[in-house]
Amino acid sequence: MGSVKWSTLILQAQSQSVNLSASSCYVPHFSSMRYLNYGAAVSEVEVNLLTRETTILQSDILYDCGQSLNPAVDLG
Repeated sequence: MGSVKWSTLILQAQSQSVNLSASSCYVPHFSSMRYLNYGAAVSEVEVNLLTRETTILQSDILYDCGQSLNPAVDLG
């Protein structure tokens, strides 16, 4: 198998309607909704298709707890 340009691979995935993202949504039980928070995360990874080795190039995480119930818990 020869090398493939990244731009060619992405164009091929787009033309075949391949979704290259993943997402999830969690809905807590009503009893735990007293401390509701929101967050989002995205990671850029590199996958070697021959060895299945993965390398995390960058991760960004955003967390919003709104009005804090206990600042000591928020600090960790």
